[in-house]
Amino acid sequence: MSYKIEYKHNRKDFEDVWNIEMEYFTPKTVARVEQVMKWDNKNSDIHIFIRHIEADRIIAEITILPFSEDQFNKFISNELEDTDINEESLMKFNSNSYLLFSAIAIDSEYREDKRVLSLLLEGFDQKLKYLLKNGVKFLNMCAEGQTIEGQKFIESFLNLKHQNTTKEGYKLYAFNDTEEFNKWLNKFPNYINNYNKNNNL
Repeated sequence: MSYKIEYKHNRKDFEDVWNIEMEYFTPKTVARVEQVMKWDNKNSDIHIFIRHIEADRIIAEITILPFSEDQFNKFISNELEDTDINEESLMKFNSNSYLLFSAIAIDSEYREDKRVLSLLLEGFDQKLKYLLKNGVKFLNMCAEGQTIEGQKFIESFLNLKHQNTTKEGYKLYAFNDTEEFNKWLNKFPNYINNYNKNNNL
């Protein structure tokens, strides 16, 4: 099977992603296709997709959103969900960005294919490097772990620290400070290399 990382998308791609996310997440926390397309029209740097070339469909995704300091604080305080973000409140990445790792999901048919996760991580690393090269500065990163698998990913690959818990029992994560984020940023390629070595990729 052949896969490729993609950063440009069309409506069918977003429909594929919506179907994947509905396998994992509570429906009210899954952004509608129309909403996500409006996000993408305003900021095309927020989606990393993996396409199965032969099947010609998206089989995995990572979504990242830039936050202001106020949005970041509200998210960690459980006063803001990513689905609350619309095309007006969605920001561009800038020199004072907070990063929300909004979602990671792999189609159930491909969940055991280690190469898919490896490519997702590589695509995320490439996107971060691209943004940093173009003047973006990240002050912190946050994420919400809705599933056990998501929490394990956040704690191991992203190395985020548990900061709060929602009333639904979801865990909210962030780094303790910018210095901690920068240390992780420098180490992240090693996480990918170790994952590839451990899985003979």
